Amino acid sequence: MRRVRKGMKKTFVVAALTGLMLLAGCASSDDAASPTAGKPAPGAGDTGRDPLAYGEQNKGEGDGAVAPQGVEATAGPVTGRSLIYRGELTVRVDDVAAAADRLTSLVTTAGGHIGAEKRVSGGTQAEASVTVRVPAKQFHGVLEQIAKLGEEVSRGSNTEDVTEAVVDLDTRIAAQRASVESVRRMFTQAKQLSEVVMLERELNQRQAELASLERKKATLDDLVALSTITVSLVGPDTPLPEPEEEPMPGFLGGLKAGWDAFVGTVQVALAVFGFVLPFLIALAIPVGLLIALRRRRRPATVATAPAPPAPPSAPAGPPTAG
Repeated sequence: MRRVRKGMKKTFVVAALTGLMLLAGCASSDDAASPTAGKPAPGAGDTGRDPLAYGEQNKGEGDGAVAPQGVEATAGPVTGRSLIYRGELTVRVDDVAAAADRLTSLVTTAGGHIGAEKRVSGGTQAEASVTVRVPAKQFHGVLEQIAKLGEEVSRGSNTEDVTEAVVDLDTRIAAQRASVESVRRMFTQAKQLSEVVMLERELNQRQAELASLERKKATLDDLVALSTITVSLVGPDTPLPEPEEEPMPGFLGGLKAGWDAFVGTVQVALAVFGFVLPFLIALAIPVGLLIALRRRRRPATVATAPAPPAPPSAPAGPPTAG
């Protein structure tokens, strides 16, 4: 009877764990299958109007960041949506170092910070690449103020809607937390060693999954809260890279691509031949000397005249009478 009770208890524990696994599996999904992760927001490519603008009812709401002088705080993310803003800006300035310092001050005043910075000194050909993180509400205002540091050369921006990804992560985190709590309660009520070991392993696995989901959510929240702007400051004489040509469609495009591939193959073959040629020359010299020495050491064959034919033997005489 005791064995039956133990067996029923183990069966109950296994069934409960199976139910929890099914519950967590229904709430979870593969990260790569997030339906709108990386989906651009409607109107993200429209540069004629501010995609951040929204109703007057949101005025006064913010995260406490103060807009720098001359920069109006643009409207923040659309209410109820989680948007990631990214921008790129190239500005030609007279003094790269001074412009980089002003950029740092501008970003700090707006409530942001410098994410990465690289400066190359070169007089009038100096350049600096600075990645800044600013609050989403200040994105467009800071972008406009950076453009005023000098002569704007190029600008680009994009908006990524990650609302459904955020909602999906929130749902999965809530389900995973409930699953962890259920396993923890079962762990405290376990009596047998086998149950304790099994529940402890299951609890550790679920806690690790929960921590992973929370890290992903924190990263996504950071990208939504702080927009990223990559700024390139170039000196008066710094050459700029030429824009890449768009490939021609149709037959001409294929012909050009084939010709470029043929020229590239020939260039590679010539480069390989030029690389190997010195080694061939270095090997040819000793091989040629060796062949010449072998020819000189070979003994000359003396031509011998053919032996004259033997004279015919004398005919035998008549037999003598005895």
